[in-house]
Amino acid sequence: MLPAVRPRRFQRGFSAIEVTIAIVILGIVFMLVLKGAIAVQAMRALLTAYRIQDLQTAVNLYGAELRALPGDDPGAPARYGRPEARVIIDGTPEFLSGNARIDGLLTDTLNSNAETYMAWRDLRYAGFVEGDPGLAGDQAPPENLFGGIYGFDQGNLGQEAGSLCLTKVPGYAAELIDKKLDDGIIDKGKVVATSRFSIDQHNHFSAPDTAGYDVKKTYIICVALRP
Repeated sequence: MLPAVRPRRFQRGFSAIEVTIAIVILGIVFMLVLKGAIAVQAMRALLTAYRIQDLQTAVNLYGAELRALPGDDPGAPARYGRPEARVIIDGTPEFLSGNARIDGLLTDTLNSNAETYMAWRDLRYAGFVEGDPGLAGDQAPPENLFGGIYGFDQGNLGQEAGSLCLTKVPGYAAELIDKKLDDGIIDKGKVVATSRFSIDQHNHFSAPDTAGYDVKKTYIICVALRP
């Protein structure tokens, strides 16, 4: 007599309830990750706001001690042994030191001796900013916490008295920085911003954006050179 054959156990799939629970769990995990990313951006924005104020203070201290703006200081070449600052305008080198502004545009790799780059060297030589004062050209600007740079501009986004700018700032963080240092409005006050980015235009634009900050965009934000 043949042994009885046991029926194969039925392999059931996931029930609707189990699928729902799995989706809820995945949603919670996603929200936690998202909140974690937002928290990181918020912390970076707070630290960046303080860093901006530190750099504005460094510019003021340099001016108070040496009676000139960094980069625009006519005594800096002899004092520090660095090249004389110059900017090439229509193919002609111009020496503009001593005119009480940091001449040059935010990103201008063809003008490696522009005052906007020399300013970082002067601040480092004078001990107001950390780093190697020998770094020149587009190697001179320090990195920010968002993978971009801090940079000087003779007056970006309509700021006629000079600008300190940051590139590659995510929209959420850019708005937080604006709120921390100013009014949170993209085209008003001491902090202005644009989502445009153009190497051909040296990331120098005549005016900020008018549409509000967008978390899906990345910004150049600029503050007044002096608070």
